Amino acid sequence: MVRLVALVAFLLGILGLSLAQEEDVLIKTPLTKKLPDMNVSLGIISIEELKRSFPRAYSLLEKHHGSPTKYDTHHLAVALWREEGDRVTYLSNYRVEAEVRSPLLRAQRKDLHKYPHQHGDNFGGWFQMAEKGLYSVNVYIRDEKGKVRKLNFDYLLQ
Repeated sequence: MVRLVALVAFLLGILGLSLAQEEDVLIKTPLTKKLPDMNVSLGIISIEELKRSFPRAYSLLEKHHGSPTKYDTHHLAVALWREEGDRVTYLSNYRVEAEVRSPLLRAQRKDLHKYPHQHGDNFGGWFQMAEKGLYSVNVYIRDEKGKVRKLNFDYLLQ
């Protein structure tokens, strides 16, 4: 039962990210952090769930990121956005990297690829997240002038 509740909460978070693309709907998830000039939302979904539930999205992600390696288990997505009046605007003029540190203290750091997502661009990539437990995810956002901002998210994989 606990796993079912966790799965439903996770899927609602992912759904929230996708619904945040709609002009009239914005669901803030615990995996959203606010900066002075933008919000940063993080979404993580297993590759198997992505293939099973969203095959079209999986094929589009393969087109933009390439195929996952045999060790990659999850897709990590980052959305940079801000509210401008009653609209949500997605920001794409940044370079984004993510570092995923596993419960066993292994870390992967990758440049995230930009890909189109309904009303704007997101950034994403394939990561190895095979162990259950608490992951630390650092997101590095580099603007056009070279200034880098770092945000940290904790993500519990159950």
